[in-house]
Amino acid sequence: MAHSLSMASGGLRTDVARIARHSLLDWFAVAHAAWQQAPVQILLAEVREEGATPCATLLDGSRASAVQAALVNGTASHVLDFDDAHLQSRVHPSVPLWPAILAQAEGGRHHGIAALAAFAAGVELQSRMASCMGEDHYRLGWHNTATLGTLGATVAVASLLGLDVDRTAHALGIAATQAGGMRALFGTMCKPLHAGQAAAIGLRAARLAARGFQAVPDILERERGFAALYASAWEPDAIWRDATTSRVHGIVYKYHASCYGTQAPIEACLQLRQQHGVAAAEIASVEIAIEPQYLDVCCVANPTTPAEAKFSIAHMAALALSGRSTVAAESFTAAIDDSALAALRRRIRVHGDAAMPRANARATVTLENGLVHDCHSDASRPETDLGRQEGRIASKARTLLVPGLGTERTEALIATVLSCETLADAADCFIPLRQ
Repeated sequence: MAHSLSMASGGLRTDVARIARHSLLDWFAVAHAAWQQAPVQILLAEVREEGATPCATLLDGSRASAVQAALVNGTASHVLDFDDAHLQSRVHPSVPLWPAILAQAEGGRHHGIAALAAFAAGVELQSRMASCMGEDHYRLGWHNTATLGTLGATVAVASLLGLDVDRTAHALGIAATQAGGMRALFGTMCKPLHAGQAAAIGLRAARLAARGFQAVPDILERERGFAALYASAWEPDAIWRDATTSRVHGIVYKYHASCYGTQAPIEACLQLRQQHGVAAAEIASVEIAIEPQYLDVCCVANPTTPAEAKFSIAHMAALALSGRSTVAAESFTAAIDDSALAALRRRIRVHGDAAMPRANARATVTLENGLVHDCHSDASRPETDLGRQEGRIASKARTLLVPGLGTERTEALIATVLSCETLADAADCFIPLRQ
């Protein structure tokens, strides 16, 4: 399997490059907006104490070592749980990949198009390994962004470094023996740390392989190798399924700052307000039907921390039904103890429906006067209109970046990222953050 991987960066399709740019802009926005959050600042304090040669840019414009930058920037980008997703693989694709790619890019003056190609290569590897391992890997309790993201980051950096197939295979072995991350830690500071660790491990693994460090060349498929250990059943040939279709096309973006499993319920509740004029004060009860697998992922009934709130369908639905922001920080801090919101949460029941498709939800509201309304939402389908997608991501970026950067620097960052394929040095994407 690993022997057959090609890391050639030429011939990147225009639509794939455009989606990669969208993911890069989305990554910058959600990561920079989280910079002052406790997990980032704690990790940053540890990195500062360690010390290292400063050669890669952190999202506050300061510098650290390449691996440290990948670790901290990667963690920051997953703190808000507002980053992109790839539903088929259950991987948040950007958070392990872009921190590693950009940290390496600063050391080698890699062209912007090479960085976009590296991202595409990483998405392919992590997504196709997920196809091989099926649902079993996630079901066993692994966090795919941590485990498969580590492999994706390795291949992305290997692509950027121009490693041949043999050295890329050894890089995957170096990374695989370090990959980990448990779903049991969802709702804690460790979940975003998983993303940072995946980026850092992948970056270091590729760099070590470039220096001649060796592992085994077939770690993904060998007996007692990665797939056999991390899933009780796997299908090697599935890696080539739909071989001519780029997995980058499967990326979807969040417009609410919470777990992807909450996105469809939020949208269904917003529809209830918009289409039926439902007001929170009139609600007697709410029934939300979701795919059963999300019941043990994002159904915290009574969240007590901002992290838990992002994994609470009841909380996010209550925000939407009350007309409150599903992005603003106070929706995950002060709103947790808000008595009116807490009372509404208690009137919301979430249950699994085996017939409900992936990332779909139906919200049914019964009003105090006995009227019943329901709305369905499908959050599983990637946007086909890339112009519309670009507009929504740019708008999201402005919402997240302007409070910290101001309008002028925000617009400079957006313009730079959305034209990054023209950059002679991909690291120039950081210029608006350094001013």
